[in-house]
Amino acid sequence: MGRFSGYKGNVRFWLRGYLFLGVAIMSLAMLVYSNHLIAKMREEAEATSKLFSLYIGNVIFEVSDKGSLTDLLKVVKESKLPIIVTVLEGRPILWHHVPVDERTEEDFDTLITMDVNNPPTEKLRKLVALYRKFDRVNEPMPVRVVGTAEPVGWVHYGPSPLQRELRYMPFVLLGIFLVFMGVAIQGLRYLKLSEQRSIWVGMAKETAHQLGTPLSALLGWTQLIRDKARAQGQADIESSAQEMEVDLERLEKITERFSKIGSQPELRSVDLSRVAERTVAYFHRRLPQRRAGTSITADVPGRLRIQGNEELLEWVFENLIKNALDAIGEGEGRVEIRARAAPRHVDVWVSDTGRGIPAGLRERVFHPGFTTKQRGWGLGLPLTRRIVEDYHAGTLRLVESRPGKGTVFLVRLPVA
Repeated sequence: MGRFSGYKGNVRFWLRGYLFLGVAIMSLAMLVYSNHLIAKMREEAEATSKLFSLYIGNVIFEVSDKGSLTDLLKVVKESKLPIIVTVLEGRPILWHHVPVDERTEEDFDTLITMDVNNPPTEKLRKLVALYRKFDRVNEPMPVRVVGTAEPVGWVHYGPSPLQRELRYMPFVLLGIFLVFMGVAIQGLRYLKLSEQRSIWVGMAKETAHQLGTPLSALLGWTQLIRDKARAQGQADIESSAQEMEVDLERLEKITERFSKIGSQPELRSVDLSRVAERTVAYFHRRLPQRRAGTSITADVPGRLRIQGNEELLEWVFENLIKNALDAIGEGEGRVEIRARAAPRHVDVWVSDTGRGIPAGLRERVFHPGFTTKQRGWGLGLPLTRRIVEDYHAGTLRLVESRPGKGTVFLVRLPVA
């Protein structure tokens, strides 16, 4: 059965990969084909612009009557092609669809005598610079008068609006493709995380269900041992049974927490100092003898209230303290919890003097399944972050970590 389930999981993985790869290939093929069409359209647009400029160059001085000149100017205006016509050593006499004001009578008088290399007005300087820019892209078309071999002028033309749009179209398509691929990758990543989250939620609820019955039985047996020890005057056994009862109640609380994973917890005003001190006291009583030199302190001002769930917040501090103790190891060390209030939130720093986290691993400490311990599932910090961010609208960050010096986590929670 296990082998068959793994097979189905592989089929789902390969099917998703196949669909993603297929969509990517189709999108890339459409991009390549679209670029091919765009290149063809650009070639045709350039050819049309060239032919139109050649036509203007051939007929501009063949127009003799006013009506024909009007028709020619109408054609020039409707073409939307930026054109500058020059004669007499490069002096511009006609222009259209360029960012320069229309020619006036004063301009015409100046044009006849102007030095092309030193235009006398801003308008003419701009025209000369424009047609020289056009010539760097498109070779100018000669203007000839019937009966003469040498050209008497030139038609300088720039890219049409269609050419300009087509020039940027491949980049637009590439941007759309990259955005689509990014969204698709994020979507697949979200689906994967959602599937992992569903698995962990199911495992947590099933674990809570399985632990419920033996915990209830153990609590009953512990109560029986304590009652017998009290009746027989065995105070040490009664005290041990009482501590066992506290631990079993803690396990029962943890089981209840697991059963609530995946459901929205009830939030209310919580005294943060009481939560922190209770968690610290629990760990103090259970530090092994080999860690007698390790201290756990809480500096949380009284009446510091936040909006949250008390049981889940205890879980947050338990996980952070447990990680700190694991980082310290069997030697001496210090774990500190400090809290300070701000107008809209409360900052809680959990610091230790443990071995620290290498720089290359700091970005991965909140990834599910990542752990630096020889034993462990790598779920403590991801679960802690989810409790803080998803259930309490807060943030959990690794503020500082130096190898051999210690680590500092910051928990930011909204005030009540």
